[in-house]
Parts: sequence; C-alpha cells; structure tokens
Amino acid sequence: MNVLICAYIFSGLSRGSLVTSMSTVIITSYHKYSFIKFELTKPVISAVSVAVLTGSALGSCVAAPLINRFGRKRTLIVFSIVQIISEILCIIPVHWVYLFVFRIVAGVASNFIMSVVPMLCAEFIQPKLRGIVGSVLNASICCGIVLTNLVQYFICLQDQLYWIIIIIPVASSILTLIISFKLQETSQLVGKVENTTKIFQKQYTKCFIVAFGLGFMLSGTGINTVLQYSTIIFKNSFNSKKSSSIGALISSSINMISSFIAVPIIRKIHRKKIISSGFSVMLIAYILYIISQQNFILQDQSNTLVIIASCLISFACASSSSPMCYIVNSEVFPLAIKTKMMVIVMFINFSSLITITFIFPLISLTNNVFIYICFVIMMLIVLMIYLPETKGKTLQENSDKMTNVQLQKTVIDEQNDDSVSITIADTRQCVEIALQK
Repeated sequence: MNVLICAYIFSGLSRGSLVTSMSTVIITSYHKYSFIKFELTKPVISAVSVAVLTGSALGSCVAAPLINRFGRKRTLIVFSIVQIISEILCIIPVHWVYLFVFRIVAGVASNFIMSVVPMLCAEFIQPKLRGIVGSVLNASICCGIVLTNLVQYFICLQDQLYWIIIIIPVASSILTLIISFKLQETSQLVGKVENTTKIFQKQYTKCFIVAFGLGFMLSGTGINTVLQYSTIIFKNSFNSKKSSSIGALISSSINMISSFIAVPIIRKIHRKKIISSGFSVMLIAYILYIISQQNFILQDQSNTLVIIASCLISFACASSSSPMCYIVNSEVFPLAIKTKMMVIVMFINFSSLITITFIFPLISLTNNVFIYICFVIMMLIVLMIYLPETKGKTLQENSDKMTNVQLQKTVIDEQNDDSVSITIADTRQCVEIALQK
C-alpha cells in the first residue's frame, strides 16, 4: 500500500506540474529565445496550452488495449520513460510547432500513467481506504500546480530562466519511474477477462451514462482554465509587475490546501453529497464572475470579485469534483470492463478540456462562465440520478448496482483449453482462482 501511495504522489506531482508548466508567461519567454522566429498570436498560445490535453485525449483512444496487452506495471514503466524524454525535449526553444508536438507526446504518456495508477489503487486497496488514497492523488496534483506557479513567480521577470519550469515535471516523472518497478502487477486473468468482454451491451447502458457524467464532471467546472490562464485572469488584479504570477500562486495554493481539507471529508461523507455540495459552491462562484464583468462595477470591485470567485472555484473543485472524478472513476465500473470505461471517461474529459481551454482566450470571461454553468447543471442532474453510492462498497457490490446482474465471465485455461466460469469480484479473487488451477 505504501508503494501505491508513493506512486499516487509522484504521478500526481508530475501531472499537475506538466499541465501548468506552459503558462502564457513561459510561452512568451520561450518565444523570445526560439531558434526559428514566429508570431505569438492568441491561437498559438491556445494551441500550446491545450497540447498536453490533446495528447491525453489521443492516449485515451489506445490506452485500453495497450494496458490490457502489456499489463499495468509494464505500461507504467514504459510511458514514464517516454514522459521524461518528451518533457526534456519540450524546453529546447525551436518553434511553437516543435513545442506543440512534444507537449502532445508528453500528454499521451501522462494519460497512460494517470489511467494505470488509479486502476491499481482500486484493485489492491481495501474499499474503506480507496477514497483516502484517491484524495492523495488529487492533493499531489494540486501540489504540482503550486510548485510550478511558485517557480514561475521567481522567474517571471527573467525570460532567460524559463527552462527552470521543467525541473519539477522531470524530477517527479523520474520518481514515478523508480517507484513503478516496485509495484505489484495485476493478475493476467483480469486482462483476459477484459479483452474478451464486449462493452456495447444493454446491461452496460448505465455505465456509459455515468461515464459521460464523470467525463464532464471535472472539465466542465472550468478549473483547468482558471489555473491554466490565471496569468491572464489576474493580470490587472494586483498593483505589481508580478500580478499574474501572484494571482496564479494564490489560486493554486487554495486549490492545494482544499485538497488536503478534502481528505477527512471524503472519509466521512458520501460521494454524491460531496459532488452536489461542490457544484453548488461553483455556481455561486460563476455568478460572482458574471457580476465582476458588468459595466456598473468599478475596476477595484471587479478585481476583488474575480479573486474571490477564482478562490471559490479552486476550493470547490479541489475538495469535491476533482478527487471524486478519480475516486469514483476507479471504483464504480465492473472489473470486466473497467479499463475500457475508465479510458472512455478520460477521453471525454480531455476532449472537453481541449475545447474549453482553446476557446478561453478567444471569447469573453462572461461567455466562458456561461458554458461552465451549463456543464455543471447538466452533470449534476446526470450524476445524481444515475451514479450509485460507492463509498465503502466492494468492487462486486458496485458492479451489481451498475449492471443489476451478477456478472459471470468465461476465462480460457490455456494449458487445458477448458472453459471455467468465474465471478468477477475483484483482483484478489481472480488471483486465487488462477492459483487454484
């Protein structure tokens, strides 16, 4: 269990620092020292900003078959290496297209890592501890964001030091690689069951509806744009040349603190109550955003409202939708289709993130906020109706609630070529059956 927690911490640090390592300030510094000169336009900034998310979406398309074929542990090792190499190459100032391509590669690798680690958590950690351990992943992502913004604060006025921003992602990726060698591999029996199970069946309809809700639950809150474009949002909020960096640091720090506050909350309160409470706070924050952009509001009052709204968004997301997205995604789906459904959730998540992150600089803050409000209301309705309560439940209990049947799958004994009917309860049961044979 200690090894899994370390994997959560290092992979989370890597993810958080990677996504926020190319803010507008860093991209501007990269532009000044690029070997091949280019015009730094808003579409270019948007493209570079969504590159990691684009890679994550592409990775989701191929994650399930590769993870099932090569195993959780081997996949984690290979893509940790890929992420380290791509992160280092990203910092070489060539051209925005070069940066875009290698950020995509880093995003693909990061998606595989963030898919495998929650799977291992759900399969090897006791039901009562899954929520706590899952919240560790969210907290480590928030810590990665804070550390990146802290580095940015010190180098934002020194363009030649922009490359320092990549140290945290590279270091945490190296630690993820080291710890991955000590992780326990899931039984090959699980991979056989997943590979032979077809997900497009009537009994899995509810799984697809929940996957849709979970996929939009995190991206629809707008937290990624608040953190990714915090240097733009807070540009005029403080009377300082470092206003953008100060605002980004404040927002990400609240995000991190809230993630630690979420740990005891997740342990005591049911999942659906946490989700509904968090979404309610977000709606209040969105209203403050809209008010701050009205003409009758003075500039100082507008800046104050923007700061308050951003802090509320960071608090609500870090203590509700963000940890719930990872925790529920890893425990709600039947084991026979878990890998496939988890990557579907991630694909929906990253696809919507790409869209809202790309269009953020191109439209007004008010219009962006209206999009988030629609997402939040829609996802709240879907999840409250279709998502079962998973707190303290075994994987088999969650499976029964999602399918309303006792799932039984056939696994082929390669040695005797016999068919053996087994019930998919969890990984430990699969391992026991394999050992008995």
